[in-house]
Amino acid sequence: MKKIIILMSSILSVNVFAATELKGSPQELKQFLHPNENIITISRSAEEVAFKDIAIISLVATTEDDELSVALKKNANLRNKVSTALSSAGIPLKHINNAKFSTSPDYGWFGDKPDSYKVSNIISVRITNETGLTSIAQVVDDNKEITLLNTEYEHSKKEEYTEKVKQKALAKVLKEKAFYAKNLGIKLQPVSFRDTNSEPQHNIEMIQVTGMKMSSANDSYSSRSRKSAPTSFEKLVYRAKISVSFKVVE
Repeated sequence: MKKIIILMSSILSVNVFAATELKGSPQELKQFLHPNENIITISRSAEEVAFKDIAIISLVATTEDDELSVALKKNANLRNKVSTALSSAGIPLKHINNAKFSTSPDYGWFGDKPDSYKVSNIISVRITNETGLTSIAQVVDDNKEITLLNTEYEHSKKEEYTEKVKQKALAKVLKEKAFYAKNLGIKLQPVSFRDTNSEPQHNIEMIQVTGMKMSSANDSYSSRSRKSAPTSFEKLVYRAKISVSFKVVE
């Protein structure tokens, strides 16, 4: 019986020593049992330059009268006059918008009742060319109650340029992929990608338009003032970076 036990123990010992022993962390064992695929990543960038082509010019229509109702009516008539003039100059009515009006009473020296009422309303005009700007300037020159407030700019083709710069960056990636595949004799299959885009950067070239108020020596006469109206043409730089990971296919 003892001989049988000793013999079985010897056989088990031989089997244990003959088996392969794996040591290491779980991550190392995973790498050994399931090696990663051969992956390469190609990243390329692209950019496109554009200029803002839409201007939103804000005008202020101000009217005044001893009676509030009259001041309001004057303001409405003035805004209608401006809209008609700009529409006749070729600016669509849908691009001429009136903001909410505000009233500011002028108080006298005595008493709580205002001596007069002043009504102000902002008119926003959307233009796409220099002819529209000239028409607005003419309206300001012809009406002393109209003053320039400010100018903002937009780019009408933002989405188009965003897509265009992505396509340009991706084309560079695919060209690089074709180069390696041809020269190394391998086949690359895309497995993932990353799209990194940033908002277009602004490069502003400023043109300052300034009006002055001139008075006579005895202050008996003064012409109306013009508020400064900064005007800018903004250059936009659209950028995109595309990274694509490819698997080397046997």
